[in-house]
Amino acid sequence: MRGRRRTVAAVLADAFASRPEAVSPAIAAAFAEACGSSLARHASCRGLLKDGRLLVLARSQAWADQLSAAAPLLCQRVNARLGRHVLMGLEVRLAPER
Repeated sequence: MRGRRRTVAAVLADAFASRPEAVSPAIAAAFAEACGSSLARHASCRGLLKDGRLLVLARSQAWADQLSAAAPLLCQRVNARLGRHVLMGLEVRLAPER
């Protein structure tokens, strides 16, 4: 395939964005793309809360702080990718230790 390289997250976000029944996978894919590969390795989204915020688990406090600081930009990118206003913000928590 020639042209611009695209991540798997970008392809999935595009595929799910237009499907109302696939809101959760679309948000997860768009969030991974919005974060970029480095941050996405240290965070995982767990679902949309009733108030419109996305629950995100971070591996450490340092990553949680970065996610919190970047929350407005990440939400803007996810909403732009989905073509509609879905995310109202992020609820960032520390992931339980394994």
